[in-house]
Amino acid sequence: MSNWKQLIGGLGFIGAIFVIDTQVLLEPAKTPEGMIWIENGSFIMGSDQGLLDERPAHKVNLNGFWIDQYEVTNAEFVKFVTETGYESYSEEVEDSLVFVSPYLTPGQPLRPMSWWKLVANADWQHPEGEQDSIEGKENHPVVHVTYEDASAYCNWLDKELPTEAQFEYAARGGLEGEIYSWGSQPRHRHEAMTNHWQGNFPYHNENSDGHANTAPVGSFPPNNYGLYDITGNVWEWVSDWYHPNYYSNSPRRNPTGVPRAESLDPNEPTLPKRSIRGGSFLCSENYCSGFRVSARMPAEPSSSTNHTGFRCVANRVSLFR
Repeated sequence: MSNWKQLIGGLGFIGAIFVIDTQVLLEPAKTPEGMIWIENGSFIMGSDQGLLDERPAHKVNLNGFWIDQYEVTNAEFVKFVTETGYESYSEEVEDSLVFVSPYLTPGQPLRPMSWWKLVANADWQHPEGEQDSIEGKENHPVVHVTYEDASAYCNWLDKELPTEAQFEYAARGGLEGEIYSWGSQPRHRHEAMTNHWQGNFPYHNENSDGHANTAPVGSFPPNNYGLYDITGNVWEWVSDWYHPNYYSNSPRRNPTGVPRAESLDPNEPTLPKRSIRGGSFLCSENYCSGFRVSARMPAEPSSSTNHTGFRCVANRVSLFR
């Protein structure tokens, strides 16, 4: 029997096998618990109607992958820390950034740092500071995690953080060219579609959905792929280094972002940054509108805030890797 036939026979228990671009990719026989399988395919990434870093809209082809159905929760992070003894960055430095609603009236100039406060002893166990706790919030997304914290958790489970392309492909849920994960109609204005800021940010939060801060994961409807909170609730770390013009010359197959040395945030050009995706409970239509599926944001990898979390992916197996 040829080596190729032996290989096929030896892997028959796993599932069907496809050969794409000289790689052998395995169709999953069983999806890991808590994950959703996203079939390989192509989609239009970005938006010509979005911000400059979302342009140009371009076609991207991706291999299939699994992605967490929910954002990683406090309870899940507790298990990780308990079993590994891991200490997060915010625990090491004993502070983290917390949103504090500024005392502004409409018309006053918006100064972003005016609503962020470095709070002593704020961390994933104490989201608002040392007097706060996650008791009763076990099913809320874990926050105050840096890129390395998020990556360490995913690696513990033999997973990894998604790329920007994987995240947007999953967030779109098969809807081509739409603005939101549910379509282009602004249903969030009169329906609880996603956890975001309702009202005029940062002056007044109407809190019509009942969640002025994080919400328990799964509190809002899933997208067409069955993914919850893929937009809104908390920003989510992805693996790409950020560059505002990456889409102009990014690879059309499985893009992974620029090298670290080429990362650029025009507002802080000497500081390499990763990308975050999905928007958070602080995103509003009048400000960042980060819950649009094409929205991107740079973030310093060692930063931690009370509106940033993550979810993991598991990629198809390449036998020639």
